[in-house]
Amino acid sequence: MNSGVYVAVSGAKLQELRLEITANNLANVNTSGYKADKLASTSFDFQLAQALEDVEPVPQPFVDEQTPYDVAYAKTLRVGTNFSQGNTQVTGNPLNIALEGPGFIAIETPNGVRYTRQGNFAIDSTGKLLTSDGLPVRGKGLTGLDQGDITIDTQGNVIVNSQNQGSLEIVEFENPEVLVKEGHNLFLAPPHAVARPKPAQTMVHQGSLEMSNVNVVSEMVTMIELNRMYQAYQKMITALDECTGRLIEAVVAA
Repeated sequence: MNSGVYVAVSGAKLQELRLEITANNLANVNTSGYKADKLASTSFDFQLAQALEDVEPVPQPFVDEQTPYDVAYAKTLRVGTNFSQGNTQVTGNPLNIALEGPGFIAIETPNGVRYTRQGNFAIDSTGKLLTSDGLPVRGKGLTGLDQGDITIDTQGNVIVNSQNQGSLEIVEFENPEVLVKEGHNLFLAPPHAVARPKPAQTMVHQGSLEMSNVNVVSEMVTMIELNRMYQAYQKMITALDECTGRLIEAVVAA
């Protein structure tokens, strides 16, 4: 088979993955605290040349910038997350908080500690602070919160009826790109993640939510471009296949 077909198929599969990522970003445009995904990719021959020459890999940003692969197999490096700050929306709900800065709120899950930027919380019948999925928010003194008016200051301290009750556990990571998405707006911190338990750069805003950082216009434009590119690869595969078929017929007829 014409090797060009494999090149075209690798390009089509890459566009298919990018389409899935873009569609997921658009589906979460109204999800508070959601961080958009981005795909980093390069060409296969570029990676092979680096391996053969023992060249240090060039860092790949998680944006839509790609190494040209018009004459080489396309290769996905990995899917990354855009951790840029989303817009803040005032809700007036005292159990809504928005983080300004690089920090994450620690959450207790059945699988261990996870981290989130989604701050739409609730209080259960026992006075515990929970996420919208019913998971306990980690921190000190986050019980008995149903006994009065709640104030959460910019440092994450929780005050009930003017008395300091406790504090939220807010963590900053030296390199947030090592965090792994687990769904439900939760991130897993791998063992090598370096965390700072006393954040200096993150501020808490009560009565607000950080919205998704997805740029709708940009994502829609990207989706249109990806559809066109995918169709172009399909036409290329068809053309190469037909060319191969004609060559086989010519050989058989000879």
